[in-house]
Amino acid sequence: MCAFSPAAARAQDLPPSHILNLNCLEALAAVGEPELSGIFSYVPDADTAAAFADLVVHQPAALRKFMAKDEADVKSVGGISQWDHSVAAYALSIYALPAAAATVDKPSSSDLKRLNALAAAPALSLEQMTARRNVKR
Repeated sequence: MCAFSPAAARAQDLPPSHILNLNCLEALAAVGEPELSGIFSYVPDADTAAAFADLVVHQPAALRKFMAKDEADVKSVGGISQWDHSVAAYALSIYALPAAAATVDKPSSSDLKRLNALAAAPALSLEQMTARRNVKR
């Protein structure tokens, strides 16, 4: 009896599914970069918030669009998604790195204040956000 089957060997050769986190897809669309979803689908889900934070700290206009999206969420449902909360925290930690001064432009004091406010905003699950949106209708 063989413990190795041809079907199992074929299953191991299949590429990963590359499913993209919907929060990431929404954020990419909000900053005007939906075409990057293909690239982000190769980033492990646990790392997408850090990767997106790295993207927006290098593109100040994208950071402002992302913050505007999150500020609208805070206004409409009283918080931001857990993923967006992670992005804000990662972005702040990138700006705090000593090496960041050489690679990214420091945001304006008003943008930094906005980002801090978002990092301090309540982090909500998708279910909580959906329920709050449905109640407001």
